[in-house]
Amino acid sequence: MTKFLSHSARDSENRDNTYDIAESFPVLMMTCVKHLRESLNAHFIEAGQSVTTEQWLILTFLAHQDGVSQQQLADRYDRSKVSTMALLKKLEKNGLVIRRPDPGDGRSNLVYLTREGRTLQHSLIPLAKENTTRMSKNVSPEDIEQLKSTLKKITKNLKG
Repeated sequence: MTKFLSHSARDSENRDNTYDIAESFPVLMMTCVKHLRESLNAHFIEAGQSVTTEQWLILTFLAHQDGVSQQQLADRYDRSKVSTMALLKKLEKNGLVIRRPDPGDGRSNLVYLTREGRTLQHSLIPLAKENTTRMSKNVSPEDIEQLKSTLKKITKNLKG
């Protein structure tokens, strides 16, 4: 176990300013998210689907609310407009989404699922659910609900 000492810890004999980075909840969350993404990506690949977790999220958001602006999608997806645009370009190239000018705002495009995109998104739901089941093994439903509540609070705190 590695502990890093801050400058003030070295300067002050009376305070313990060690920080166990490996056990810090931000690092544990980042590690969990990394493994979650890798696990779902691998599950999709095993099933013969060449879509990433990030692409599936976009498809799923559109399945729930089709015809949103690229900016609304970036906001809902909680990503930058640039990274969302890159994902949309790839999805459009693969025939999974289409972008059409917004009749109410000529500067904006609306994004829609294609028939192929809707079919793919729907076919990936069981794989995502299987992945959720695997990652929830030995975790009670109550713990899952508490975790979701805690993550929402943390997100709200960080967004300000």
